[in-house]
Amino acid sequence: MPKVGLSGALSKRIEASQNEHDPIDRAYDEMFGLNHKGDGEKIVELDLTHVKPHPQDPFKPYSEEKLKELADSIAKVGLLDPINVRPDKNGGYEILTGKNRSNAARLNGDKKIKAIVRDVDDDTAVMIITDSNLKHREKLLPSEKAFAYKLQLDAVKKQGKRSDLEENETSTQIAWKSESACLVAEHNEVSRDEIRRYIRLTYLIPELLELVDNDEIPLMAGVYISQIDEQAQKEVYQYFFVLNNEGKLDLKTSAAIKEAFKDRKMSITVDTLAKLLNKEKSKIKPKPFSINRSKFKDFADKLPNDNDLEKLFLEFLHEKFGDK
Repeated sequence: MPKVGLSGALSKRIEASQNEHDPIDRAYDEMFGLNHKGDGEKIVELDLTHVKPHPQDPFKPYSEEKLKELADSIAKVGLLDPINVRPDKNGGYEILTGKNRSNAARLNGDKKIKAIVRDVDDDTAVMIITDSNLKHREKLLPSEKAFAYKLQLDAVKKQGKRSDLEENETSTQIAWKSESACLVAEHNEVSRDEIRRYIRLTYLIPELLELVDNDEIPLMAGVYISQIDEQAQKEVYQYFFVLNNEGKLDLKTSAAIKEAFKDRKMSITVDTLAKLLNKEKSKIKPKPFSINRSKFKDFADKLPNDNDLEKLFLEFLHEKFGDK
């Protein structure tokens, strides 16, 4: 299937949105030929030793437990869907879809696997890999979404570039970038802001990105910290997770760090972080506490004045929780 330019694809998307019988993502798929089994493609058997994951595949392989379940299923009913591959430069094949099925077949001791061989370019290859996983995996880590969206955005930008652009046509290039983000967002049925937030995570150092994956750092906190440079991120990691200082790298703290150092007049180090966070901590004032006497109307004739009531409440707290 011939490729179409981004402007043509966007026009087709408008037409598609006006016709309920025409899928909204048809133009997107048309750009990259994302029909997973096209005319003339045949199912063949490949030696598993010649099949390997695509080097840009951003998705982690199944856990041992989940892989064992898949292997048992294949052993019982066979491989229902062949994997998709493309030829590589060394005479082998790169997996486009079916990495876990390939690993499950190896676990079962199989020597060969059924596959559909597709001769596609690099951009189409990453589109097939990311599209398949984003749509069909039940659960995805933030890092997997982040790198998948980035690969898609980069591929769509390349499809949208005009060969006749001059170096000074920066505004046109910015427009393409914006339209590319919209196209990726609409195809994945998320907002453009969500695409951008996840892609920001790809700027995190691996140590911090892993903590986002493990829910030890909130996603938006990771987005804020991704906006400081790599060395600064290492200092943040050192302060919170190696030296085990008090406090958490939560949304409020990460926003304060980003804001405090955005003008780069001062470097982020363990020491400057300590000063900043101690300063932020000193800003926190205890919230006033009051009692609504109307809620205690049944005891109105027994309640003392406010000062005595405060003492009475403190006595209760000491009795309930002990002295601190």
